[in-house]
Amino acid sequence: MINLTNNNYNMPASSIVAQFTVYTNPSNLSNLLQYLESNNLNISAFTIQEKDNKSVFKFIVGEKHNQTSNDINITRSILKQYKYYFDESKVVRLSTNDSKLKLTSQYNELIKSLSIYNSYIGESNSIIYETCCPTKTLKVLSQLS
Repeated sequence: MINLTNNNYNMPASSIVAQFTVYTNPSNLSNLLQYLESNNLNISAFTIQEKDNKSVFKFIVGEKHNQTSNDINITRSILKQYKYYFDESKVVRLSTNDSKLKLTSQYNELIKSLSIYNSYIGESNSIIYETCCPTKTLKVLSQLS
């Protein structure tokens, strides 16, 4: 996990974390959630898109400010064991204490130099950015005041 913390009091911490994307149907998605829960895995952020009785479930495991290699390895193991079709990618999690989440201004700055594929809200007011380049995303976020 790459962390980027600014000494500026108003600048929240950002990190690159693993995101899993599972392609399944709603009943298998329910089973997956049970498997994750039975292994004491916390889902700190997620989004679900449903279309034609198919689910695309994107999620991040771990605690609100920390994702361990153990969290990732157990999740991979569960997905493989139960034969889920999935992708794993790197995304940026911006942890903020700001209850108003300056999502619009951040988004506007990010789209000036990056392609944003998806963004969603996670645990404790965190924002997840799925972009073309997570490292560059961290850099742009660190320059915002």
